[in-house]
Formats: sequence, C-alpha cells, structure tokens
Amino acid sequence: MQFSEELVNQVVANVLSTLSRQGQGGQTTASVPPVTTPNTSVVLSEKVITADLLAEKAKGQSAVGIAAGSLLTPSAKDYLREFKIDVHRATSTAAPQKGQGSPWRAIVLSNSIAVENALTTIEQQTGARWSQELSSSLEDSVKEAISSLCRADAAGVVLFASAAEKAACLANRNQKVCAAAIQDVNHLRTVVAQMSPNLICVNPEQKSFMELRNLMKTFVNAGVPTKGN
Repeated sequence: MQFSEELVNQVVANVLSTLSRQGQGGQTTASVPPVTTPNTSVVLSEKVITADLLAEKAKGQSAVGIAAGSLLTPSAKDYLREFKIDVHRATSTAAPQKGQGSPWRAIVLSNSIAVENALTTIEQQTGARWSQELSSSLEDSVKEAISSLCRADAAGVVLFASAAEKAACLANRNQKVCAAAIQDVNHLRTVVAQMSPNLICVNPEQKSFMELRNLMKTFVNAGVPTKGN
C-alpha cells in the first residue's frame, strides 16, 4: 500500500504533537552532549525533518546539519536529492571510535517515544555513526534496507516495524541480505551467533527506551555483519 504525501505529513504532525506533550510531561532521558556539524551554516534540531521544514530553513544551502536523533521523512529525502543538499549528522564533541567506514542505519516505520529517545542517544552509546529516517510503508522500508546493504553504504540496518517478521521475510529474498526478526537482546545474541544478520527487524511496541537502545548497542558490538555466498 502506498501512502500519500498528505498522509505522511499528517502522521509527522501527530508525532511532533505527541513528542511535545511528552516533553512537557517531565519525561527524563540521559543528557545529550553538545553537538557539532562540519561546514554547515544551518543546523536543524527538530525531531522530524520534513520537506516543508527544509524549504523554510535550508533553501539555497548546499549542506545542512541535523541533530543526532532527528528523522528524515521520505519527502525530506526527495527534497535533499532534488536540490543536491548534503546532510551532516550532528555528533557529540567526543568523536566516535567505531564504525568510521560506513554508518549504521535505522529505518523507522513504527515510531514511538522510546524509538525517538533511543535514536537520540545511540551514537554516544555505541561510538558509531548512524543515519536515521522515517519510512511510509513496509515495502518501502524493506526496499530501502536492501538497497543500502547492496550498495554497502551501511554496516548494518535496524528496521523498526510492527510487522517485523514479515519485513525480515521480504528482505531475505535478496541474496545479499541476512535478516532476522528480533525479540530482545538475548534473542539477538543467539541470532548473531548462528547467522550474523546484517539486518534486524524490531517491533518497538511494548519496548522501553532502554530495551531498544540495548538492542542497537548489541548489534553494533557484534561487529560488522557479512552475508555469505
């Protein structure tokens, strides 16, 4: 099923509204260090980056910085490609030591406050670079994951989707992908030992920020996975 741009923007608006209410409610997370981005005059710190936001704040720019936990919508990615704008993900003042070759990638189809919080701190927690974006459908998110792994522009991919098992099944049709639907950290360790996945699909429903963060940390700490022939 394909989602219209209007529907995607409506979902984004709802997410922003929810985040705002949660922030006012006094929910606390680990403090995030100051961030820096190289060679950019515009840095966006909004949780969700849309095409409209880019048009308003990044028009005429050749590069833009975005905060570590910000998510790019499909329309934002189209805008960046159309206007040839480079994106620099903000990182902490302490430079990451792991994963300097290729970033790890998070694709979010099923969003939640726990997912937002995990993505906000994941670079500091893992010492690895991460790229992050929203997706509008299961098929598109799986296609993005497969494309990224086939191009080898990501060390590994985490896909957040309620239909995690279906996502893994669809992704495994490609010979360069080794995907698994993951339940928790112990399950992930078992899967890593048995098959070294380069894509893990996680249903974030009923999972806390700590659970999601630890899943991503464990995935990175397992090392860069490879798909055997």
